[in-house]
Amino acid sequence: MDKSRVLVVDDEPEIVGIVAYALETYIFPETQGCEVITAYNGQQALDRFETSRPDLVVLDILMPGMDGLEVFRRLRRARSKIPVILLTVRDSEADVVRGYELGADGYVTKPFSSRELALQAQAILRRCGREADASVITNGPLQINTRTHQVTLDGREISLSPLGFRLLAYLAHNSGNVCAYADLLKEVWKCEPWEGDNGTVKATVSRLRQKIESDTGQPRYILAVKSVGYKMPKLG
Repeated sequence: MDKSRVLVVDDEPEIVGIVAYALETYIFPETQGCEVITAYNGQQALDRFETSRPDLVVLDILMPGMDGLEVFRRLRRARSKIPVILLTVRDSEADVVRGYELGADGYVTKPFSSRELALQAQAILRRCGREADASVITNGPLQINTRTHQVTLDGREISLSPLGFRLLAYLAHNSGNVCAYADLLKEVWKCEPWEGDNGTVKATVSRLRQKIESDTGQPRYILAVKSVGYKMPKLG
Protein backbone atom coordinates (compact mmCIF):
# COMPACT_ATOMS: atom_id res chain seq x y z
CA MET A 1 0.00 0.00 0.00
CA ASP A 2 1.25 3.53 -0.79
CA LYS A 3 1.96 5.95 2.02
CA SER A 4 -0.97 8.03 3.23
CA ARG A 5 -0.49 11.74 2.50
CA VAL A 6 -1.47 14.32 5.10
CA LEU A 7 -1.44 18.07 4.45
CA VAL A 8 -0.67 20.04 7.64
CA VAL A 9 -1.62 23.73 7.56
CA ASP A 10 -0.70 26.21 10.31
CA ASP A 11 0.89 29.67 10.29
CA GLU A 12 3.15 28.67 13.21
CA PRO A 13 6.15 26.66 11.94
CA GLU A 14 6.70 25.16 15.41
CA ILE A 15 3.18 23.71 15.45
CA VAL A 16 3.62 22.39 11.90
CA GLY A 17 6.82 20.67 12.99
CA ILE A 18 5.21 19.09 16.06
CA VAL A 19 2.22 17.81 14.10
CA ALA A 20 4.37 16.55 11.22
CA TYR A 21 6.67 14.64 13.59
CA ALA A 22 3.69 13.07 15.39
CA LEU A 23 2.03 11.99 12.14
CA GLU A 24 5.24 10.52 10.73
CA THR A 25 5.94 8.72 14.01
CA TYR A 26 2.56 7.31 14.96
CA ILE A 27 0.53 6.79 11.75
CA PHE A 28 0.87 3.18 10.46
CA PRO A 29 4.46 2.89 11.83
CA GLU A 30 4.72 -0.84 11.13
CA THR A 31 3.42 -0.72 7.56
CA GLN A 32 3.44 2.03 4.94
CA GLY A 33 3.94 5.03 7.24
CA CYS A 34 2.80 8.55 6.40
CA GLU A 35 3.99 11.33 4.11
CA VAL A 36 3.47 14.88 5.41
CA ILE A 37 3.04 17.93 3.18
CA THR A 38 3.19 21.33 4.90
CA ALA A 39 1.69 24.76 4.27
CA TYR A 40 1.85 27.97 6.31
CA ASN A 41 -1.06 30.05 4.99
CA GLY A 42 -4.39 29.61 3.25
CA GLN A 43 -3.34 30.16 -0.34
CA GLN A 44 -0.31 27.92 0.05
CA ALA A 45 -2.62 25.25 1.49
CA LEU A 46 -4.89 25.39 -1.56
CA ASP A 47 -1.89 25.25 -3.91
CA ARG A 48 -0.33 22.29 -2.07
CA PHE A 49 -3.68 20.54 -2.02
CA GLU A 50 -3.95 20.73 -5.81
CA THR A 51 -0.41 19.48 -6.42
CA SER A 52 -0.21 16.77 -3.74
CA ARG A 53 -3.83 15.49 -3.55
CA PRO A 54 -3.57 14.45 0.14
CA ASP A 55 -5.69 11.81 1.86
CA LEU A 56 -6.30 14.01 4.93
CA VAL A 57 -5.90 17.69 5.89
CA VAL A 58 -5.01 18.93 9.39
CA LEU A 59 -6.07 22.57 9.21
CA ASP A 60 -5.58 25.43 11.66
CA ILE A 61 -8.60 27.74 11.88
CA LEU A 62 -6.89 30.90 13.11
CA MET A 63 -4.52 32.09 10.39
CA PRO A 64 -3.91 35.62 9.11
CA GLY A 65 -5.44 36.50 5.74
CA MET A 66 -7.40 33.49 4.53
CA ASP A 67 -8.36 31.58 7.66
CA GLY A 68 -8.84 27.84 7.96
CA LEU A 69 -12.61 27.93 7.65
CA GLU A 70 -12.34 29.80 4.34
CA VAL A 71 -9.79 27.24 3.11
CA PHE A 72 -12.23 24.51 4.15
CA ARG A 73 -15.12 26.20 2.29
CA ARG A 74 -13.03 26.43 -0.88
CA LEU A 75 -12.10 22.76 -0.65
CA ARG A 76 -15.78 21.85 -0.36
CA ARG A 77 -16.74 24.17 -3.22
CA ALA A 78 -14.23 22.28 -5.34
CA ARG A 79 -16.34 19.19 -4.48
CA SER A 80 -13.55 17.63 -2.51
CA LYS A 81 -14.68 15.10 0.08
CA ILE A 82 -11.24 15.04 1.64
CA PRO A 83 -11.43 14.38 5.41
CA VAL A 84 -10.39 17.37 7.54
CA ILE A 85 -9.31 17.72 11.18
CA LEU A 86 -9.62 21.30 12.39
CA LEU A 87 -7.02 22.73 14.77
CA THR A 88 -7.44 25.90 16.83
CA VAL A 89 -6.38 27.64 20.04
CA ARG A 90 -9.98 28.60 20.77
CA ASP A 91 -12.34 26.23 22.49
CA SER A 92 -15.23 28.16 20.98
CA GLU A 93 -18.58 26.50 20.45
CA ALA A 94 -19.15 28.76 17.43
CA ASP A 95 -15.96 27.48 15.80
CA VAL A 96 -16.93 23.88 16.51
CA VAL A 97 -20.39 24.39 15.03
CA ARG A 98 -19.09 26.12 11.89
CA GLY A 99 -16.49 23.45 11.40
CA TYR A 100 -18.90 20.57 11.71
CA GLU A 101 -21.44 22.34 9.51
CA LEU A 102 -18.79 22.33 6.78
CA GLY A 103 -18.30 18.60 7.33
CA ALA A 104 -15.20 18.41 9.54
CA ASP A 105 -14.20 14.89 10.55
CA GLY A 106 -12.40 15.91 13.72
CA TYR A 107 -11.65 18.91 15.94
CA VAL A 108 -8.61 19.42 18.18
CA THR A 109 -8.00 22.37 20.52
CA LYS A 110 -4.49 23.66 21.30
CA PRO A 111 -2.67 22.74 23.46
CA PHE A 112 -3.15 19.15 22.35
CA SER A 113 -1.59 15.73 22.68
CA SER A 114 0.31 15.21 19.44
CA ARG A 115 -0.01 11.42 19.79
CA GLU A 116 -3.77 11.62 20.26
CA LEU A 117 -4.03 13.86 17.19
CA ALA A 118 -1.99 11.36 15.17
CA LEU A 119 -4.08 8.41 16.32
CA GLN A 120 -7.28 10.31 15.47
CA ALA A 121 -5.83 10.98 12.01
CA GLN A 122 -4.92 7.30 11.62
CA ALA A 123 -8.48 6.24 12.53
CA ILE A 124 -9.92 8.60 9.89
CA LEU A 125 -7.48 7.33 7.24
CA ARG A 126 -8.40 3.74 8.04
CA ARG A 127 -12.11 4.50 7.78
CA CYS A 128 -11.68 6.32 4.49
CA GLY A 129 -9.57 3.48 3.16
CA ARG A 130 -12.37 1.01 3.89
CA GLU A 131 -14.90 3.30 2.20
CA ALA A 132 -12.66 3.60 -0.86
CA ASP A 133 -12.29 -0.18 -1.07
CA ALA A 134 -16.05 -0.62 -0.80
CA SER A 135 -16.61 1.77 -3.70
CA VAL A 136 -14.77 -0.51 -6.15
CA ILE A 137 -16.54 -3.53 -7.64
CA THR A 138 -14.20 -6.05 -9.23
CA ASN A 139 -15.34 -9.01 -11.32
CA GLY A 140 -12.51 -10.71 -13.19
CA PRO A 141 -10.79 -8.11 -15.42
CA LEU A 142 -13.73 -5.71 -15.02
CA GLN A 143 -13.40 -2.97 -12.38
CA ILE A 144 -16.08 -0.41 -11.55
CA ASN A 145 -15.48 2.53 -9.22
CA THR A 146 -18.88 3.74 -8.02
CA ARG A 147 -17.39 6.85 -6.44
CA THR A 148 -15.47 8.16 -9.45
CA HIS A 149 -17.73 6.52 -12.07
CA GLN A 150 -14.71 4.98 -13.79
CA VAL A 151 -14.83 1.61 -15.53
CA THR A 152 -11.75 -0.33 -16.61
CA LEU A 153 -11.57 -3.61 -18.48
CA ASP A 154 -8.19 -5.36 -18.64
CA GLY A 155 -6.72 -2.07 -17.45
CA ARG A 156 -8.31 -0.08 -20.29
CA GLU A 157 -10.74 2.68 -19.34
CA ILE A 158 -14.23 2.36 -20.82
CA SER A 159 -16.37 5.47 -21.37
CA LEU A 160 -20.05 4.91 -20.55
CA SER A 161 -23.16 7.07 -20.40
CA PRO A 162 -24.59 7.64 -16.89
CA LEU A 163 -27.38 5.15 -17.63
CA GLY A 164 -24.95 2.57 -19.01
CA PHE A 165 -22.76 3.00 -15.93
CA ARG A 166 -25.69 2.51 -13.52
CA LEU A 167 -26.82 -0.61 -15.37
CA LEU A 168 -23.34 -2.13 -15.43
CA ALA A 169 -22.72 -1.31 -11.76
CA TYR A 170 -26.05 -2.85 -10.75
CA LEU A 171 -25.37 -6.06 -12.68
CA ALA A 172 -21.83 -6.28 -11.28
CA HIS A 173 -23.01 -5.65 -7.73
CA ASN A 174 -25.45 -8.54 -8.17
CA SER A 175 -23.06 -10.78 -10.11
CA GLY A 176 -24.05 -14.42 -10.02
CA ASN A 177 -27.73 -13.55 -9.60
CA VAL A 178 -30.43 -13.09 -12.24
CA CYS A 179 -31.66 -9.48 -12.45
CA ALA A 180 -35.26 -9.44 -13.66
CA TYR A 181 -36.50 -6.80 -16.11
CA ALA A 182 -38.83 -5.39 -13.44
CA ASP A 183 -35.97 -5.02 -10.94
CA LEU A 184 -33.73 -3.34 -13.51
CA LEU A 185 -36.42 -0.84 -14.44
CA LYS A 186 -37.05 -0.06 -10.79
CA GLU A 187 -33.44 0.11 -9.57
CA VAL A 188 -31.60 1.48 -12.62
CA TRP A 189 -34.28 3.49 -14.44
CA LYS A 190 -36.02 4.45 -11.16
CA CYS A 191 -39.45 3.79 -12.62
CA GLU A 192 -42.19 1.30 -11.95
CA PRO A 193 -42.20 -1.60 -14.44
CA TRP A 194 -45.39 -0.45 -16.13
CA GLU A 195 -43.76 2.90 -16.93
CA GLY A 196 -41.18 1.24 -19.17
CA ASP A 197 -40.89 -2.02 -21.02
CA ASN A 198 -38.40 -4.82 -21.55
CA GLY A 199 -37.39 -3.30 -24.88
CA THR A 200 -35.91 -0.29 -23.06
CA VAL A 201 -33.65 -2.59 -21.05
CA LYS A 202 -32.71 -4.67 -24.09
CA ALA A 203 -31.71 -1.59 -26.10
CA THR A 204 -29.48 -0.31 -23.31
CA VAL A 205 -27.89 -3.72 -22.81
CA SER A 206 -27.18 -3.88 -26.54
CA ARG A 207 -25.33 -0.52 -26.43
CA LEU A 208 -23.47 -1.56 -23.29
CA ARG A 209 -22.32 -4.81 -24.87
CA GLN A 210 -20.85 -2.82 -27.75
CA LYS A 211 -18.58 -1.15 -25.20
CA ILE A 212 -17.47 -4.08 -23.05
CA GLU A 213 -17.86 -7.31 -25.03
CA SER A 214 -15.17 -8.42 -27.49
CA ASP A 215 -17.82 -10.58 -29.21
CA THR A 216 -21.40 -9.35 -28.79
CA GLY A 217 -22.67 -12.58 -30.33
CA GLN A 218 -21.10 -14.55 -27.49
CA PRO A 219 -21.17 -12.17 -24.52
CA ARG A 220 -19.06 -12.84 -21.47
CA TYR A 221 -20.17 -10.14 -19.05
CA ILE A 222 -23.91 -9.66 -19.64
CA LEU A 223 -25.86 -12.84 -20.31
CA ALA A 224 -29.53 -12.93 -21.27
CA VAL A 225 -31.87 -15.11 -19.22
CA LYS A 226 -34.76 -15.80 -21.58
CA SER A 227 -38.03 -14.10 -20.65
CA VAL A 228 -36.61 -13.07 -17.27
CA GLY A 229 -33.79 -10.53 -17.56
CA TYR A 230 -29.98 -10.51 -17.44
CA LYS A 231 -27.15 -11.94 -15.38
CA MET A 232 -23.49 -11.11 -14.97
CA PRO A 233 -21.60 -14.29 -14.06
CA LYS A 234 -18.94 -14.27 -11.37
CA LEU A 235 -15.60 -14.32 -13.11
CA GLY A 236 -12.36 -15.60 -11.68
